Amino acid sequence: MAGMRISTSKSEAMVLDRKRVACPLRVGGEVLPQVEEFKYLGVLFTSEGKMEREIDRRIGAASAVMRSVYRTVVVKKELSRKAKLSIYRSIYASHPHLWS
Repeated sequence: MAGMRISTSKSEAMVLDRKRVACPLRVGGEVLPQVEEFKYLGVLFTSEGKMEREIDRRIGAASAVMRSVYRTVVVKKELSRKAKLSIYRSIYASHPHLWS
């Protein structure tokens, strides 16, 4: 492979199939561990190809953000209604894809 080396200590294998399938993958005489889920570029992939866990993870993350905003903005008596609306609008305007 044109001078490239695979780090077997940092590598894992995952088979995409609707049912569990054992598929030992050997690299340099070592069998890579086979996993059922794998996070790549922040997205959770499962061996079954389903997205439910990733969707649940994203909903949980969004809920945590909204709880944080509620605790730090909405219930603060020190902030005026206008300031609170401005903060909410900046959140919705900067990330409209999250709310549709």
